[in-house]
Amino acid sequence: MSEMTSPDLGRRQVAERLQQGNTFLITAHRNPDGDALGSSIALARIAEKMGKRTAIVVRDGFSKPLHNIPGADRVIVSDILPPDYPNGIDAVFTMECPEHERTGFPVLPGPVVNIDHHLGNKMYGEINYLDLEAPSVGEMVMQVNDLLGVPMDPEMATAMYISLATDTGFFRYSNTTLRAFEAAEKLVRAGADPGQISLWINESVTSGSVRLLGLCLNTMEIVSQGRIATIDLPQRFFGEAGATAEDTEGIVNYGRLIDGVLVSALLKEAEGGCRVSLRAKPGVDVQAVAATFGGGGHKAASGCFIPQPMSEAKKTLVGLLERAIGR
Repeated sequence: MSEMTSPDLGRRQVAERLQQGNTFLITAHRNPDGDALGSSIALARIAEKMGKRTAIVVRDGFSKPLHNIPGADRVIVSDILPPDYPNGIDAVFTMECPEHERTGFPVLPGPVVNIDHHLGNKMYGEINYLDLEAPSVGEMVMQVNDLLGVPMDPEMATAMYISLATDTGFFRYSNTTLRAFEAAEKLVRAGADPGQISLWINESVTSGSVRLLGLCLNTMEIVSQGRIATIDLPQRFFGEAGATAEDTEGIVNYGRLIDGVLVSALLKEAEGGCRVSLRAKPGVDVQAVAATFGGGGHKAASGCFIPQPMSEAKKTLVGLLERAIGR
């Protein structure tokens, strides 16, 4: 584990490692989202245009809309890392993982390059490129490429734009800064098509995901004087809706749409407890709540695992959220 470094130093170190190495493994957090996949695919494309060899391996599958990212078909979904790992690997890049356990793979030995923008990152890499002000990890990869000078093609720009757009809620969340718009301008000039990308991501879901959303919304409860929304997702819903785990993307956001609701929580029934996704409006720190259970993320978007049945987990969680928003 290395000490905290400035974003500028981390960025330079990542660029140097890409220049010096020849074979790279890229991975991201479990249940990868648009930022995790977009940044991974963009990084791989940069390295390959430099004449390097790469492989992208993630632990879990991802939603149908994300399969539209150019290069998504080369992402390997596997329970294990490549059989020859770590032999011949010059670096392992972990994208958007505050701790290495978030990859879902065993402890990653050797030269780990940790690229992230989450509060509470454990700085577990040999190189740590952490930028808490970055609107997305894909934007951080773009900045690495600015140092390297690799010509940006439309496929690379599209992967970075999807990373940026999805992590800012298509430029609606509080991380939609001037820096985010400046990055978007550069990526559009390089060939990213915002209209087509919005169609891919926002209007290409499965019918099962819509049925699953309907079942989940029927469980919504508004508590704590209208400030907290909870949504249940018991395992049986997947069979009833004809949906998969990848179809849960975005369900948690619906609670936050309601006027007066400050925090939305999705509780997904799992073996031994509940997986929880949290989304908050500005002024509420759900990262601190998630950290209570060993989870993490951003102040406005975090997750954790609560080792209790759903009904008990909800009571525990609501109590902590009430303290976070101030009863």
